[in-house]
Amino acid sequence: MFNLKQRLQSLRMVASLATFLKNPGELNSVFGVVRSLQGSPLSTQMQRHLLANPRMAALVESNWRPAPIDLARLSALPEGSLGRSYADQLQSQGLTPESLIDPSPISSPAQYITHRLRETHDIIHVLTGFGTDGPGELGLQAFNLAQVRSPLAVLLIFGGLLSSLQNDEPLEPLLRALARGFELGLAAPCLISHKLEEGWERPLSSWRQELKLPFRA
Repeated sequence: MFNLKQRLQSLRMVASLATFLKNPGELNSVFGVVRSLQGSPLSTQMQRHLLANPRMAALVESNWRPAPIDLARLSALPEGSLGRSYADQLQSQGLTPESLIDPSPISSPAQYITHRLRETHDIIHVLTGFGTDGPGELGLQAFNLAQVRSPLAVLLIFGGLLSSLQNDEPLEPLLRALARGFELGLAAPCLISHKLEEGWERPLSSWRQELKLPFRA
């Protein structure tokens, strides 16, 4: 029965990855891959790795949650601040915090980590400087893999590279973004363990200095 459960989990992952490859730009296809990993041994391993980080363990223990995001207030912050940059990025894509952040309640460390990864995704885009195009998204997944041992990152990196090969697209931009993501992720402290949302007003340069994220345009 245990082997059967593992095989079914693997089939779900393969099926969700196939859907992602058909619709790599759609959020729903990414969320489908996320759902296929829930409860898997790979996700459990990631959770164990994160909870070994004292700062992350303290966040989970206290069940700290960020205040609801007011995009209008963030848009009014000074240019160059984390909050203003985050708001500008979401608005440029026609997105809202409500479309990105899971509103369901949290009742376990596993759920806390899933929420934290999802709610900080676009904040980390801003902090690292990775764009939201194909190479930028893969670069951010490389960063996530180095930081949190994310199985989702492994699947999305594989899917992105395979899609480029299938479509006979250049690999160089993707490989450079991956290399940059691994480099930044290994050098920086665990970003999702920081209360980033309590520092919306802080300049990006201040955050990047604290988090060891040298910016390269």
